[in-house]
Amino acid sequence: MLKQMDIEEYDAEWINLIMSARKMGLTMEDIRAFLRSPFQPKKLTQNTNENDPCMSP
Repeated sequence: MLKQMDIEEYDAEWINLIMSARKMGLTMEDIRAFLRSPFQPKKLTQNTNENDPCMSP
């Protein structure tokens, strides 16, 4: 379970990220759209070639 200190640290990181995005000119809607995007990077698995259509026989 997250401790209050951990939550505050995560909150501070999120605030910094949002403020940086705003300083770059992104709107809140731009940020929301990015966070909702289905094209977010995914963690690579060990067998990355397994589901790669370019690697199929």
